[in-house]
Amino acid sequence: MQSTIILYMGALFILVGLATAVFFVWRIVRAQRSRRWPRVPGELESADLRRVIYEGEEVGGGSDNASAMVVDFRYRYTVDGRTYLGRRVTFSDNISKPLRTLEKLQRQYRDRGQVTVHYNPKNPADSVLIPGAGLFNFTPLITSSLFVAAGLYLLQLDR
Repeated sequence: MQSTIILYMGALFILVGLATAVFFVWRIVRAQRSRRWPRVPGELESADLRRVIYEGEEVGGGSDNASAMVVDFRYRYTVDGRTYLGRRVTFSDNISKPLRTLEKLQRQYRDRGQVTVHYNPKNPADSVLIPGAGLFNFTPLITSSLFVAAGLYLLQLDR
């Protein structure tokens, strides 16, 4: 019975690792494709950072909350006479980054009025200020790899 549970757990870990790896690799491919997107001038409305609070369970009379800083940029651009509002700075905006990295990005854009916007020609509402994949696009693959490695280890225990 215990060996069957270990077998299922190992297989589950491998499946989760592979599924998340496919998801993150697809995001990297999409980010790389954005390097070939057309460009238009845009107007930067804001280059802010915002704290996001993730509420947790009540623990010992207090709450177990976590928070993170995220980019909160807004820019407008026009494609074929239609105006769009963009918010994506990079394809890794939703991946946790050190505050120092976010502040550097904010300083890079803060005093700009005009920006270059890269937009998806198939869907002009899909845009980004900095095209391509960066280091932070690859870091989630570490977790995916650890899941696969843990699953393989569990399967090896069953032998």
